[in-house]
Amino acid sequence: MKVAYKTDVGRKRTHNEDSMLVDEPMHIFLLADGMGGHQAGEVASDLAVKECYAWLKENINKTKNKEDVSRLLVESLLKSHHTVKAMSTTDVNLAGMGTTLIQMLVTGNNAHICHVGDSRAYLLRNEIKRITQDHTSEMYFVKNGATEEGDLPVHKMRVLTQAVGGQATPVPEVEEVKLKPEDILLLCSDGLTDMLSDEEIESIIQKYRDNLAMAADHLIKEANDKGGVDNISVILIEYE
Repeated sequence: MKVAYKTDVGRKRTHNEDSMLVDEPMHIFLLADGMGGHQAGEVASDLAVKECYAWLKENINKTKNKEDVSRLLVESLLKSHHTVKAMSTTDVNLAGMGTTLIQMLVTGNNAHICHVGDSRAYLLRNEIKRITQDHTSEMYFVKNGATEEGDLPVHKMRVLTQAVGGQATPVPEVEEVKLKPEDILLLCSDGLTDMLSDEEIESIIQKYRDNLAMAADHLIKEANDKGGVDNISVILIEYE
């Protein structure tokens, strides 16, 4: 696989609350977008990816089939959740912190994806396809037929319905994608998807698909040029 990843603070924030962890030899890719005051979001996202990675690395050799891999991803996400929640209750400066978390583990020609929150995974083959569904108030109403995507005011769209470290134990979404040669996978925080449409993201990746590092640079540049209101993080993987 070819891999490129990059994170940027954006144009409006003073510090970066996104965290990424990439282990290319083990094909583990993790991305989290933290939230909370006093830089607690930065703590939450960093803790989540580190706890998740440690659990995956320790237990990945015990998996024997696709069901085991899915179970392992859910276990590692829930372990991160309990760890972040516990820390938020023991330090007043970290009270209420939480984070999105998206994990991808590639085994053979299968990409296993598990997530909570509104950080997204995409597959670019002939065209771009969104793999994950946002865990937001907007998508809750869309799924229940009460509205269409994009109809709600922005301040209501982005409210998370579940997060790592939140009060309620999250119910992770698990997806599996059968990969073909030259497929490109994208993991990203909402700092990218709030600024660029899926079509704009696709256009940039297609233009620079022979150089993933350049594609990552231009995704972040375009998001910043559109306003850069949040931290922006991207992980690009081409399956070979």
